[in-house]
Amino acid sequence: MALEAKIRVCIIDDHSVVRMGLKYMLSFVGDITCVGEATGGEGAAAFVRTCGADVVLLDVRMPGVDGLAALADILADNPGAKVIMLSTSDAEEDIYRAVSMGAKGYLLKESDPNRLLAAIRAVAAGGTCLPDDLRRVYEARASERGLTSRESEILRYIAKGYSNEEIADMVGLSLNTVKTHVKSILANLNASDRAAAVAEGIHRGIIA
Repeated sequence: MALEAKIRVCIIDDHSVVRMGLKYMLSFVGDITCVGEATGGEGAAAFVRTCGADVVLLDVRMPGVDGLAALADILADNPGAKVIMLSTSDAEEDIYRAVSMGAKGYLLKESDPNRLLAAIRAVAAGGTCLPDDLRRVYEARASERGLTSRESEILRYIAKGYSNEEIADMVGLSLNTVKTHVKSILANLNASDRAAAVAEGIHRGIIA
């Protein structure tokens, strides 16, 4: 009887200690093998394709091309790619965007190694992995109206202390249009003022 093929995993993470730790853990597992590692999200699709990975372990927060941009690149190249996001962030926006985009799993880096191994096996078999606490975060965020890309951009300018007039000049919109966006931001974030909107934006992960 032929031996079953191992699950081929590749790792994309900018921290060498994390990559080393993951590879060390996988080296003791009989049914999973690491077939490649990358230090960032640039060229993620080509990297995954070259590795021939069954499952991708992808960091969310990376400099340059971050994990969500890399996820989009990977899925555009192969819509059936099986990606598990690994992160220190449990921000609503990160979880919501990753799962909505098509990630098959989302785990915090502090998770028990056995949970990660179970996630790899489940995703490789065609399933998903989203722990209950993160699923509740995703469902709560999904039930709310989010910000548009333009509103998110304006909120980030608000967080930097710019006035409506300054924002209008920078983004090329009229002052009235910016005011309308600000009102929408406050309403969508259930915020009483600009400071509360910024605080909620940070909580959700809209503002890094």
